[in-house]
Amino acid sequence: MPEVSKEYRVAKDTPVSISEIKDGIYRISGFVKEFGITFNQFLVDDEKPTLIHTGPIGMYERIEEKVKEVMPLDKLSYVAFLHFESDEWGGMDFLKSPGVKLLCSDLSSKLNLVGWNGVPVDHISFWDNETLKTGRRTLRFLMTPHVHHWDSMMVFEDTTKSLFPSDLFIQPGENRPVASDDLSESMIKLYRGAGIFASENPVRQTAKRLAKLEPEMVFPMHGSCIEKGVFPKYVDALMKNEFAYSGVLLGQKLEAG
Repeated sequence: MPEVSKEYRVAKDTPVSISEIKDGIYRISGFVKEFGITFNQFLVDDEKPTLIHTGPIGMYERIEEKVKEVMPLDKLSYVAFLHFESDEWGGMDFLKSPGVKLLCSDLSSKLNLVGWNGVPVDHISFWDNETLKTGRRTLRFLMTPHVHHWDSMMVFEDTTKSLFPSDLFIQPGENRPVASDDLSESMIKLYRGAGIFASENPVRQTAKRLAKLEPEMVFPMHGSCIEKGVFPKYVDALMKNEFAYSGVLLGQKLEAG
């Protein structure tokens, strides 16, 4: 059994890049060879700038450098995480920025933030369809339980019709900032191998809801951003294929019964 300590920091030497995708929304991304995926953060520039995801703790300094290329760090107003997981907000040192506030789902608040020693308690929590004005933009919070954690939520920016779906619509590999081609087959293969969804049902229910929003751009946490024209292919792939847990977790098989 490998010994693990708190000194272990994922991806501390990962090169990180930044690209403006659309209308002042930036993708900050690093490819982590250990997992074969990119870890993406999204900086939404506005009167009250918002960082969605913080990346793992080991990537914090490099992500911070990229934020500073766009704005002073003390201008950051909000940091959002979409479910309780280290790659969502392991780099929570951003909360040391003056005036920055943590955003999360109502379930993340009730289940995690008020019950762990050493975890920051001050935050703003949201339930389904509640909104937050950041200036010209409006962030709409969507509760999406069991996609893939039960406290999961997503964000839809109403003004630009930008969707931030966290771990949904993932694609493996070190891909371009924006994908216009169909990578949904590799998405399905990754889900089968990772086993992060217990059932297809909640994922498909959420995918139907997201399709009705008709996003102009989709900003997954892992992989390329997805253009409007190809997005329906990813939704169709989730509707037509089996991808839920079947005895494999992160590529490792479990013994049956």
